[in-house]
Amino acid sequence: MKAVIITCFESNEERADLIYEVCMRKGFDTVVLTSDFSHVRKCTRTSIPERFTALKTRTYTRNLSVGRMLSHRCFAKDVFAETEKYDPDLIWLMAPANSLIQEAKRYKKKYPKTRLVVDIIDMWPESLPTRIPKDLLPFQIWKNIRKKSLSCADLLVTECDLYQEILKNEYSGRMETLYWSRKMDLPVPSVLKAEDEKLTLCYIGSINNLIDIDLIVSTVSKIGEAVRVHVIGDGEKRDVFVAALKEVAETIYHGPIRDEEKKAEIFAKCHAGINLYKEGLYIGLTVKCIDYFAHGLPIINNIKGDTWKLTEEYGAGFNIDQNTAVNADEIRSARKRSGEIRALFERFFSSDAFVVKCLKLIDEVMK
Repeated sequence: MKAVIITCFESNEERADLIYEVCMRKGFDTVVLTSDFSHVRKCTRTSIPERFTALKTRTYTRNLSVGRMLSHRCFAKDVFAETEKYDPDLIWLMAPANSLIQEAKRYKKKYPKTRLVVDIIDMWPESLPTRIPKDLLPFQIWKNIRKKSLSCADLLVTECDLYQEILKNEYSGRMETLYWSRKMDLPVPSVLKAEDEKLTLCYIGSINNLIDIDLIVSTVSKIGEAVRVHVIGDGEKRDVFVAALKEVAETIYHGPIRDEEKKAEIFAKCHAGINLYKEGLYIGLTVKCIDYFAHGLPIINNIKGDTWKLTEEYGAGFNIDQNTAVNADEIRSARKRSGEIRALFERFFSSDAFVVKCLKLIDEVMK
């Protein structure tokens, strides 16, 4: 049997790699098809994961643009033309782009015996940060591309429970949540030692227009004592973010770090991780939370849905809004529960947990 895994975003490739391993374990001759274009850096990629095949992709420069829509549309057509060459028994499609689901529907109509899993990683346009009302015609057309095509899936997988609140009105088949996972090649102790002489926070991930810089700065300034913040990551708002933090806290900018050992050294010095986003975004879970949980860090969070619920149920940090604050003593106290927070990661977000559920889902969809 043969399987094809499809994604157009490099940010999905860690998840795709785990699905690849599961398919190989099930005996599928497996290929991963991805894009040679970095949608974050807006340039052609120079390094592609060894087990992936990258397709040449139309470039663009602005996120909300006709150029981006054309790029996704062309990639969708090209990737399914390439998929047809493999004649797979199973397709695992990671979406967005919504045009990928549209092409999957055409493919499924032509090859109805091929089993299709659609894996919803994000909700477009619901998750996009824009002040333009999303009930306007262009956004509705965009949404309807997904809505009118989802019926092609034999199984709909979502990366968080929250998305199913909307998707249950678009898809009548079976839906399952498969949380995002991290491969932790570096053993992480269940209890990490933070430096107690100065309250230390961490921010990891993309520094873009999704995060609420004003709320982050305000939250740090209200803690009630001198604070140090480690920043790991990059993005178009990097300079604005770092400059704003420096106004209220000692700020150490590390840039992007992929080495798990280096990240662990920084996390071990921190009392909590920052997970604060702009209001109105349709996000249930962020990858940065999984990083924090993996290293036993409580989070300072305002994301609703899965993250809010897990934080409350497992005492994994603080859920706040524009009108609430968290103080240094509370953060230090939460940091002492690092073992419990690490256990939360193992239960829901470890690669072992991911593989067990993914194996089950593939077994069931192939029946």
